[in-house]
Amino acid sequence: MPSPIYADHPFKMMATPTHTKSQNSSAGEPDIFDALASDMTLIHNVIGRGLNSITLQAPHILPADQKSFLSYIRAWHQLVRVHHKNEETDFFPAVEAMAGEKGIMDGNVEQHHAFEGGLEKFREYIDRVERGEEEYDGGKVVRLIEGFGGVLMRHLEDEIETLLGLRRFGEGKMAGILEKTAEEAEKGMKEVGFGGMVWIWAHLDVEFEGGRWVDWPPAPGPMKFLVANVFWRVYGGMAKFGAVDSQGRMRPLYALGKQ
Repeated sequence: MPSPIYADHPFKMMATPTHTKSQNSSAGEPDIFDALASDMTLIHNVIGRGLNSITLQAPHILPADQKSFLSYIRAWHQLVRVHHKNEETDFFPAVEAMAGEKGIMDGNVEQHHAFEGGLEKFREYIDRVERGEEEYDGGKVVRLIEGFGGVLMRHLEDEIETLLGLRRFGEGKMAGILEKTAEEAEKGMKEVGFGGMVWIWAHLDVEFEGGRWVDWPPAPGPMKFLVANVFWRVYGGMAKFGAVDSQGRMRPLYALGKQ
């Protein structure tokens, strides 16, 4: 019997700065910049686990699951689009205003442009398949991802270093940055809707870094219960492709278990 396959490759998950610093007794206590970068690392890892699960499962999708899998891919694309749009229109300008220095986030915006073309081709292909204008081809899904995936994941890593670099402006200037991050997260959740929340939940590994982030994101308990126990069932056709089960534990990927 083949070994189970998880969404932990081909793209690697990033360690959070908070966890990394906590493992080094001489590094000092984590500060607000570590907290900021760790929050961003966790959402970037959600994006990465999703991209892994799409890449690994795409060639193995059976005809009966194609419609649900396309919805799953679309939810991933929506999360990436909303995340980067809100960074460019709101979060990055707010960071620059706090720091009192324009242009410090320009490099990150330029990196967005570097993979936008490939991401758009990916979306256009999914659109054509959903409209019945083109056949589903798992190999093509993987090839399209190869066209932008590496650049996207490098950007997600580089952005963490940019956020840690804000430390040079001092906690006094940047004191409100965690509140701004929480505000942006809430805004993003509203934009992706309940289906998007379920998709995100399906990629939150509660055992990551020894369970340090079991309570992340800091959403109200009743909302978490609804997502895990009610909306998970409503969107079950999509959630079954996710990296984790409804309780946040990594699980073998669905489509590979069907072979």
